[in-house]
Amino acid sequence: MNLIKVLSKVNQIEKISFLKILDKYSEDNREKNPKIDKILSDSDNVLKKAEDSNIVQLFNLLRDEYTEHLKHGIRFSNFQIELVVEIFIRDGNQIMSRDWFDRLYKKSLKNLNNQIKSIKTQIGKDKTDISSERKRDYIIFKNCVNTAYNNDIENNREQQLSWEEKTILHTLSKSLDLSREEQKAITYSIIPPDKFNVDDVINELKETGIVFFNRKSNTIFIPDEIIYLLRKILEIELPFKYLRRILKHLKDPEINLISKRHGIDRKFPRADKINAILHQGVNVTSLLKNEIFQDKTTKGDKAKRIQELITKDLDISVPKLGRSLEERIYILLDYFRNQEKEDSTSLSKDGLTKLVALLVEFKPDLKKIVKAEFELQEDEVMQADLLTDYGIGPRDLLYLLPKKELVEFSKQNKINSRGNNVLNIINSFRNIQDLYLDNYVEIGCRDINSLKDKGLVVKESELGSLYEKLTKDLFKKLGFSVDEKLRSTVNNARSKMDVLINLGGKDVIIAECKTFKDKDYNKFTAVSRQLKSYEALCKKNGYHVNQAIIVSNDFTEDFIGECEYEYDISISLLTSNDLLKIYQGLKESHLEELPVRLITRGGALNGDRIVKALSR
Repeated sequence: MNLIKVLSKVNQIEKISFLKILDKYSEDNREKNPKIDKILSDSDNVLKKAEDSNIVQLFNLLRDEYTEHLKHGIRFSNFQIELVVEIFIRDGNQIMSRDWFDRLYKKSLKNLNNQIKSIKTQIGKDKTDISSERKRDYIIFKNCVNTAYNNDIENNREQQLSWEEKTILHTLSKSLDLSREEQKAITYSIIPPDKFNVDDVINELKETGIVFFNRKSNTIFIPDEIIYLLRKILEIELPFKYLRRILKHLKDPEINLISKRHGIDRKFPRADKINAILHQGVNVTSLLKNEIFQDKTTKGDKAKRIQELITKDLDISVPKLGRSLEERIYILLDYFRNQEKEDSTSLSKDGLTKLVALLVEFKPDLKKIVKAEFELQEDEVMQADLLTDYGIGPRDLLYLLPKKELVEFSKQNKINSRGNNVLNIINSFRNIQDLYLDNYVEIGCRDINSLKDKGLVVKESELGSLYEKLTKDLFKKLGFSVDEKLRSTVNNARSKMDVLINLGGKDVIIAECKTFKDKDYNKFTAVSRQLKSYEALCKKNGYHVNQAIIVSNDFTEDFIGECEYEYDISISLLTSNDLLKIYQGLKESHLEELPVRLITRGGALNGDRIVKALSR
């Protein structure tokens, strides 16, 4: 769930810790950055008065500062926050109830204590599953942690690992190719982990700016944007779902080599070994560069194997494969990083809903598989909106099916089964018009960068006409007769209205669409003149304008005030967001079409109230 959606789920008090952090860095940077200064000035220098969209913009402008703040909070917390953060960065853990978090927190501590026992056994035994070199690495790291922690006793100070000591130990851990779990287990074998009250942990996380907590629903939210920062801080190269995909395509001997290196019992079933490797927190680059190969494997043979993994096993098409081993590993990781953005926007809401329904019909136990794979707490997980909030895209669902089942699913639904089955299935449910509709608000405010991030390439010069077309489509979906033939008849060379709705008889509604880069549309005089000229054209052709509607992303208070006191023509104001809300509300209501009276009362229309009226 992205930040702007999370902000809409919590109240002002529940945002306060986050806003305090932003406020501090905003004041420090406003002189250097005019954009920050403008956002603060627009909210009377009181950040809690700012709109959610402006808060998100501010967060993006202060991303580097926020990252440093989180680093400090994680590394100097008295609540061992790094243990908890590793719960959040796993797929499906960005939204959870307090009780579910408590369960995962206790499970994490239990696993850590088991790992500590295992590491102690590996170090203490003469004969173990790990190599003598690996045992030596463990002992070196343990001795260094022991020295760093006990130095304080000799200097008559409180025992703790300082910032400098932690950074040195982290560098040492990386040099020894220890996984995060190995590093934690050895560290906490010297410094026993404490168990804290779950409410104290949540409060500490909230104060640090990692989570938002809705007290009414007892729900924890960690926005996608903060998850990305946490991954960067913990040096997580790929989300679990992509590393899992890689591991599933490795050969058994390769899985066994990784298991041996990290002290995982090779007698475990393959699925359990893969799960254990995932939770080890291994460095993916190191895994692909060294850990899946025997010591004597040449660099050329390693590069050939990675090529085979990309093109044959994972069935990935990339423009360039690279020549060296390092280039091929980088290309693979970069492909998955880009795919994370693409997958969340590859299908519209309607497209994903249809795909999910057909997948559940085809494989009824898919719900259990998804719930287990992504550690989800809800029972009814197979809902498009819910999956999107948890960051689970169509590819993530389809890759849970074996190749044979993907072919069978394609045949049942008359989808081409040649080539890449996953891409073929996604493309068959992909409707570019629906994708544009999902991004109607971004098109209305001409946010070309957001559209590019979502894989939608539109020329800036085409945004106005695209917004107009989508607005017409939405009015049609609301059940109105958008009369293009009548519009072309009434329009002349000088006055061309955007939308003409035929109410039957001689009554019509005219609508004007306004895209605008700034937040609010405020040119009332110009648009009023346009609407009056359109009304005159309609009158000349024998039609009565029942209502004029202006559709834009938002309107200034002055614009709304002038509209309400316009006496020559009745004008309704409708924002992009409210028009989408009304469309969704109509789909969920018992009505076939929107009662016209709901949008012809004049002034600024309220989407939430109209939706409420539809649900009666």
